[in-house]
Amino acid sequence: MRLIQHIPNLLTLLNLFLGCVALVYIYYDHMLIIDGQRNIFVDMGKMHIASFLVFLAAIIDFADGAVARLLKAESAIGKQLDSLADMVTFGLVPGVIMYNLIAKSYYASAESFDYPILYFTAGFFLTLMAAYRLARFNTEETSVVFTGLPSPAMALFIASLPLVILNDVMGLNAILSNKWTLLLITLSLGYLMVSNIPMLSLKLRGLGFKENRWAYILISISSLVILSGIFIFNLTFVLIPVIIILYILLSIVKNLFEHGI
Repeated sequence: MRLIQHIPNLLTLLNLFLGCVALVYIYYDHMLIIDGQRNIFVDMGKMHIASFLVFLAAIIDFADGAVARLLKAESAIGKQLDSLADMVTFGLVPGVIMYNLIAKSYYASAESFDYPILYFTAGFFLTLMAAYRLARFNTEETSVVFTGLPSPAMALFIASLPLVILNDVMGLNAILSNKWTLLLITLSLGYLMVSNIPMLSLKLRGLGFKENRWAYILISISSLVILSGIFIFNLTFVLIPVIIILYILLSIVKNLFEHGI
């Protein structure tokens, strides 16, 4: 195989590397707890850097597939390598982020140390469901129907939460610091990943509108939301979960419109 045909696999390994580094930054200056006369402040250390690394890895994950198709370098080992990299970057990393956010929600109370670590491990439900989804995807026959929320989309949603909390976007810090909110997000995204709900595929089939109309609709609405969010409402990181939710809702609308389900 020519050297150029190894480029997609090198991009996949870069995805995996970024996931490993993200894990390091999650635990860099990990969760400093300052208790000043029972006024507890919880610092998330360098978790925001881990979030940016996940964003970059998602771009690379999208690019490696496109490059493989362009170079006609798709292979069985590339498929397996992609799943293994995704398991770390878009499975383990978001699980660890959610573990820390749930722990932070407990540590923000005066009775924080009354709870065992086991309480925080609910965040790894995302990791377990991502593993199941990736295994299911690898064993399914090729189909035009794309089911379940992609693990990179889940990871982008989760990775945006520390940034929203850190910047207290729209006053969401209090809501996203509540353990019940975090558990609801965890259960919802975990279920959506392994569900059989048909989801929009973002792989364009040519450039025509008819065969790609739902993808174009999603791109158009997302672009409008992003532009108005940034330039009118001065929003940034909160737009990421908004776009993911929009993707889920539009997928449901597509199903209702085409199949009445």
